[in-house]
Amino acid sequence: MPVVYRRGDANLALQALCLSKAFPSSSAELTRGHLIWTGSVRPLDLCDTYLLRLEAEHARVPSIYVMEPELIANESGLLPHVYDTGSLCVSDLGDFRPGMLFVDTVLPWTLEWLIHYEQWRATGTWYGDGPDRLDGDSQADVLHPYSPEQAPSSVRGSVRLPAPINAPSRPRRASATARSTTNARHR
Repeated sequence: MPVVYRRGDANLALQALCLSKAFPSSSAELTRGHLIWTGSVRPLDLCDTYLLRLEAEHARVPSIYVMEPELIANESGLLPHVYDTGSLCVSDLGDFRPGMLFVDTVLPWTLEWLIHYEQWRATGTWYGDGPDRLDGDSQADVLHPYSPEQAPSSVRGSVRLPAPINAPSRPRRASATARSTTNARHR
């Protein structure tokens, strides 16, 4: 269970300190009201090592990007659980609250996302939403288009289109209503 500080206590300086302690070879840049953290993670021994960039403002849900290696979309240019900016969708709305530490929440959620991403690349199925979301419509709902031009200039090019290796077959698309509801959550 994540440690929750009183509102305002988990300020960006505390977040930077905790991230630096947990990831000693990482870097944190703290300016007035803004934190940029960059660090390498390896979710499991069998997984790749990823360079991440976390951008945060006080009392807001941080954005997290994979800088290296490039994320690989499917042949349709779609990636699971990403926002239009290229940041990862690692939690549901309301999961993160001000006062929660990134090292207890966003970073573990990101590691889990990366594990599911590698499974998705190998199998074409996103297992991150549970066993009741493995049908074709549910799988189509988690895939989102991405245009590198929409990403902040600091992270442009971190998603490669299209996938050159073992691309899964084109997913069945959900109805327009289901897509618009799901996509609204990812914008």
